[in-house]
Amino acid sequence: MSEAVSTRTRSLLARSLPLVQQRRETLVERMEAALAELDTKETALGQAEVTAVVLVDLLLDEARQLVEHGAFGPLSYVSGEHYLLEITGRHYSRFGDALLPVLRDLLGPIPPREVLAAWVDTFWAIINAAEGGRAEAAAAAPG
Repeated sequence: MSEAVSTRTRSLLARSLPLVQQRRETLVERMEAALAELDTKETALGQAEVTAVVLVDLLLDEARQLVEHGAFGPLSYVSGEHYLLEITGRHYSRFGDALLPVLRDLLGPIPPREVLAAWVDTFWAIINAAEGGRAEAAAAAPG
């Protein structure tokens, strides 16, 4: 499903991936802060932290797969894992919205806009591919 990610985007990811991986902990902390705004009294304690770790690791793992192999790895597990962890579309939206400003701070003084856009585009391509896998599984299920 990585055909939605262009060769140019993969090239931009390849150049910036080592730095983003090196700063993973800071990325998780900042994404957790952005996701914490979604927490309510009914939200499980630590939900923002769990969601930030899961989504950052998904993004970094799949970006590495894309750079090394030209395609995402298997994503069929994602929708089930996210369901069990109560990660929903609103988390994806908040994460996607926060990703650009967080990466801008993380990558140094003036990162090229196209590098930031490559990361955001890749995140949404991963989510779309994972959601597509869920739809395909539901369609194939006996019913």
